[in-house]
Amino acid sequence: MKIGIIGGTGPQGLGIAKRLAIAGEDVIVGSRKEEKALTVVGEANEEIKEHNPKELVGMANEDAAAAADVLILTVPLQAQSATLKTIKENAKGKRCCHSGPLLCGRCRTGNCGLCRRFVLFK
Repeated sequence: MKIGIIGGTGPQGLGIAKRLAIAGEDVIVGSRKEEKALTVVGEANEEIKEHNPKELVGMANEDAAAAADVLILTVPLQAQSATLKTIKENAKGKRCCHSGPLLCGRCRTGNCGLCRRFVLFK
């Protein structure tokens, strides 16, 4: 099973990715820009090599969503909407979890129509 960390180049996403790789999971780290993902993943693989992990792979968020079986969204609230729109087609039918609240940013409850529209992965 491949796990895609969408927005995985930040501290939270990269921390999750490293731990999963050390645990032996296949992990794809996604970023808005593939070049950033490749750079960050190269550094992270070097940092964790003493633990004999599976090698992290870097891709653009859209490609990570397409290649992974399970997705973990690790982007800040203000970037959620834009990120979800870019991965929507590649994420259909896949399991997805989020490292924080999946809210529209307006109501902060998860109960408004805009929040419910974010449920893309059914």
